Amino acid sequence: YRRSISGDCGLVTISGKSGTGKSLLANEFGKFVSADGGIFLSGKFDQLQQGKPFSALASTLNEYCGILLHEDMASTKEKVAFQLRSVLGKESYHLTKIIPNLATILGSALPVLSHSEDCINAQKRVQYLLCQFVEVISSSSSAPITLFLDDLQWADAASIEAVNHLLTAASLAHDERFFFLGCCRKGEINEGHPVRKLLKNVERSSVGCTNIKLDLMDEHTINTMVSETLRLLPRLTRSLSSVIYHKTKGNPLFVSHLMLSLSKEGLLRPSLSRRRWEWEMEKIEDRELPDDVAMFLNNSIM
Repeated sequence: YRRSISGDCGLVTISGKSGTGKSLLANEFGKFVSADGGIFLSGKFDQLQQGKPFSALASTLNEYCGILLHEDMASTKEKVAFQLRSVLGKESYHLTKIIPNLATILGSALPVLSHSEDCINAQKRVQYLLCQFVEVISSSSSAPITLFLDDLQWADAASIEAVNHLLTAASLAHDERFFFLGCCRKGEINEGHPVRKLLKNVERSSVGCTNIKLDLMDEHTINTMVSETLRLLPRLTRSLSSVIYHKTKGNPLFVSHLMLSLSKEGLLRPSLSRRRWEWEMEKIEDRELPDDVAMFLNNSIM
């Protein structure tokens, strides 16, 4: 990221099994980017929207446009609107079909444009316009742009091609500070996946590429976590940590929510007389957990 601020664009992917903290790590990084004066654009691919091109990119830019509509962003809003009209002309209004908040930014006098293109050419036009929009955001602000897209395993080919275009354009321009961050589940990006093609293209270019792999926690790590959380010596929490490890298989999300669930059920509780945490080991050992993280979270909420 620091290299991208200096003018070298970069790409980082975070991979791991469900519940290993990929999204949490990315969003914590987003807080750092924003605090450092950067622009953090965040979106998420949806398994049910795979057949709808650019859905994640469009929702990301629509959210950004919503931020520009705040009173304290008036000058930036006018600058973005002016640049869009200057760079794209009337073509910029095509984006309002997938980015509703952009219509408010560009104004009420929206021209009616008609095109008799086939689906492929229309998709390429939208792809070009989306990339130009991101470049306009970059040129309208001195702040570096970070684009974060979650659940890349469900990404459509058109969106990934747009990301590829943004990285290529930024690497050639040298003055565009662009950083791409993506999260994907381990084992769900096969050889034919659009993301695989993107990574191969990046490897052949001057764009810096890093893959961060998040693994499950081992028993020792979980004991350290439990010990620090309960403020007890590691030797006192080792037996509890062992049970938690074998029940969660070291999944970080499972571990944290299991501990919250045990506390909620009174199986893990503070003792006023002993002035420390205590737990009912036998009942915790007998507690059954579903194998699926989503099912466990759903049961915890219910």
